[in-house]
Amino acid sequence: MPATSSLIKKLAAKFPYLTFSEGAYAHWTPTERVVYYNSNEPHAEWVILHETAHGILDHHTYSRDIELIKLERQAWDYAAETLAPLFGIPIDNEFIEAQLDTYRDWLHIKSTCPSCQSNGIEQTKQQYLCPHCGQTWQTNTGINVGIRRFKQTAVPAAPKIK
Repeated sequence: MPATSSLIKKLAAKFPYLTFSEGAYAHWTPTERVVYYNSNEPHAEWVILHETAHGILDHHTYSRDIELIKLERQAWDYAAETLAPLFGIPIDNEFIEAQLDTYRDWLHIKSTCPSCQSNGIEQTKQQYLCPHCGQTWQTNTGINVGIRRFKQTAVPAAPKIK
C-alpha cells in the first residue's frame, strides 16, 4: 500500500496535531485525536481524507442522531473540496453519496416505530416518539453495531369522536 503510506506521511506532516494509526476500520477518535485507517479497505485514501477532515474540523459529539449526518456531510465536503485537491486525490461524488446513504439508512431504521412502522421523532438523545401511534422507544448507540430499538410504554391514543 505505498500510495496510502505516502498519503499518511503527507497528512502527518501537514497536520502534526493529529495522530494517524492503522486500525481494523477507519474512524476518528476525538478524545485521542487519532485518525484510524485501514489500508486494505476499498478507496482507503478517500476514507483517510474523510476521517482526517473530522479531525481538522474538530468534530466531537452530537446530541441528536440527525446531527451525525450533518457532521458526516461536513467531513466529506471538506475532504472533497479542500483535502482532495491539496493532495491530488479526487474523490468520486457517487462514493461520497453511497457512504452518506449508510448513515441515512441507519437513521431511518432507528427512527422507524417498532409498533406501526411510521417514522418517529427523536425527542432527546436516542429517545424517539411516534406521532402516529404514540409509541416511544429508545435506541442503542453506535454506528458499527446492529441497531436495537427498545419499546417503552405507549401513550394512549386520543379517543375518536363519533
